[in-house]
Parts: sequence; C-alpha cells; structure tokens
Amino acid sequence: MKTMNHSKNIALATVAALSVASLAIGAHADEPGVPVPARTVHYSDLNLNTQAGAERLYMRIRGAAQLVCRDVGSRQLEEAMAARACVEQAVIASIRAVNNPRLTNTYNAHLGGAQTATTVASVR
Repeated sequence: MKTMNHSKNIALATVAALSVASLAIGAHADEPGVPVPARTVHYSDLNLNTQAGAERLYMRIRGAAQLVCRDVGSRQLEEAMAARACVEQAVIASIRAVNNPRLTNTYNAHLGGAQTATTVASVR
C-alpha cells in the first residue's frame, strides 16, 4: 500500500507541474517557438493528512508558480497583473490535480476574506 501511495504522489507531482506549465503556454501562445517553463513540485516526503504537510505543499506549489510565471513584482502594472493571474491559475490547477481536501482548505485559508472560497477537491 505504501508503494502505491508513493507512486501516486510522484504521478500527482508530475500532474501538478504540467498544470503550471500548461498555464504558462497560454501566456506565451502568441510567441511561436518559445520554450514553456515548467517546475516539478515533489511532495512524496509530505503527509497531506496533516495541516503541516498541506501547508508545506501549498507553499511549494505557490513558489513554483511564481518562478514559472515571473514578473510578479514588475513595475509595469499590466505585466504584474498578468503574472499574478498566472500564479493564481497555476496554483488552482495544481491544487485540483492533487485533489486533497486539506490542501484545498489550506488554499482557501490563504485567500482570507478578500476572495470567495474555492472548492477544488472532494472526498471520494
């Protein structure tokens, strides 16, 4: 059973990375031949049944999205807004790919009162 969970974690990490990469494709769709940046988010070392594990994975996903989307701190308003939107879309897509209720709750807790909570995982 443990080997099966480990394999699932590796597969889900790959899916999460592909989700981030697929969003970057949209940002560069108008530039033919531009390589699409991607980041793999590993989490086989984390226990997603704990809040600490979910929090750690959330931070890894957000960090990877910020690296892929770039320009979040740009002084050009349009570039900064596009990068922030890219980060949020990449984070949501990655959290959906992992499909873990505790991770979803962690994401919603980070939203605070500024935005509406999102349902991206469900218990099967």
